[in-house]
Amino acid sequence: MNKELVLSSLDETKQLAEKIASFLTEENNLPISIHLSGDLGTGKTTLVKEVLNCLGIENFINSPTFTLIEPYEINDLKIFHIDLYRVEKITELSAIGLEEYLQEANSISFIEWPEKGSGFLKEPDIAISLDHHGETTRKCEVQTSLGLNL
Repeated sequence: MNKELVLSSLDETKQLAEKIASFLTEENNLPISIHLSGDLGTGKTTLVKEVLNCLGIENFINSPTFTLIEPYEINDLKIFHIDLYRVEKITELSAIGLEEYLQEANSISFIEWPEKGSGFLKEPDIAISLDHHGETTRKCEVQTSLGLNL
């Protein structure tokens, strides 16, 4: 599936997050890897935060820009929010044990700036690309071979 959306408000981002979260809670093909691409300020972290809220993560959600990985857990589901923006060398990904996180059973990994892990990361189960489309509007492209219905 390849779907293009226009997100004109935070409410529309929340609606997309609700659909993604609903799909993820129904999906039995875990682990799932979701790659989020886009320039600074396009809403990658905002979308992840909204999905996490929909999944029931109610505590403060940190951006992993400086920590690289922020782990969360709800019931038996492990969620990893990964931000590769500050990665300079591919060897850093092995050093932090990224492969182990991505192979963790019953987990969902959200990876921002996946292009920094090119050659290390496998193809995503869901790829989301966000682009500026005016001052407050974002163009969102979602690609997946899974049964996500948007």
